[in-house]
Amino acid sequence: MNPLSAEHRYGLCWWRRRMTTLEPLLEARVIHPPLLGREVDALLAWGRKRGTSRALRWPWAADVPVWYAEDGFLRSVGLGHRDPPLSIVLDPVGIYYDATVPSGLDALVRAGHDAAQLARGEALARQWRAARVSKYNHAPEAVVPHAGEPYVLVVDQTRGDASIRCGLADERSFQRMLEAALDEHPRHRVLLKVHPDVVAGRKRGHFESLGAAASRISVLATDAHPPSLLEPAQAVYTVTSQMGFEALLWGKPVRSFGMPFYAGWGLTTDDLPAPARRVMPRPVAMAGLVHAALVDYPRYLDPDTGRRCEAERLIDWIAAARHRSAAT
Repeated sequence: MNPLSAEHRYGLCWWRRRMTTLEPLLEARVIHPPLLGREVDALLAWGRKRGTSRALRWPWAADVPVWYAEDGFLRSVGLGHRDPPLSIVLDPVGIYYDATVPSGLDALVRAGHDAAQLARGEALARQWRAARVSKYNHAPEAVVPHAGEPYVLVVDQTRGDASIRCGLADERSFQRMLEAALDEHPRHRVLLKVHPDVVAGRKRGHFESLGAAASRISVLATDAHPPSLLEPAQAVYTVTSQMGFEALLWGKPVRSFGMPFYAGWGLTTDDLPAPARRVMPRPVAMAGLVHAALVDYPRYLDPDTGRRCEAERLIDWIAAARHRSAAT
């Protein structure tokens, strides 16, 4: 699964004026808009955006390879409107969060990994925990309600998130998730992590009423650094959130109520049957999933040099940047 070389040109199917890291990450020239087919060697489509599907209907697009792109799983310190991505995934098949069709990440996981790659995957998971990194790394450490009580973490998402529909889930999936967390952990508090945009009124979540079990549920509606929530959790419940993958990196039991990229491999307890392409004779090694998701699938940019780097380097850089920010 090798992208085109630096000698080629990508035609951009969406407009990202401030994405200054795109060409260094691709190591290629990016043309927007790619009005003439002869100008580009491939089209670069951002996930499942509506504009992408329109662009792929251009008369000449059928003759040009399409690579689907998204932010990597270790993206940046700040959020998208402030910090451009320091990692990107490129997929010639689909995109990792769309379980309705195969993806390049599926193929990478299925291909398996040798002993050296598995050792690197294990080391990366240890480094991820030691560095306390996440996809975004701007938020403060969490102040958990009822500190000291054992809890299970339930992760809400904003309505309309493309990964929900593409992950074979819907609004009912979130209700089943919360009910399962309450039923399966009757002696634990349930910590419900709500997206800050929901609290601010910019978007809607999936839990407008908590019902009779509200006394057992603590709602965390502030922005919080995920490791501070995952490390103490007894178990983590997700629909399609990346928090489920990060919970696996922290060695936590994960219940999934959609079909995100990390589900269906035998590493999570799933509410849905796995797609046939993820049904394996035995569970995938966690280190293999880590290697596929953090080494094989994405590419990274060193902010100091402006050149491509490995995952280990960016983990160290982000950890140091977060440490400097906390010290000021």
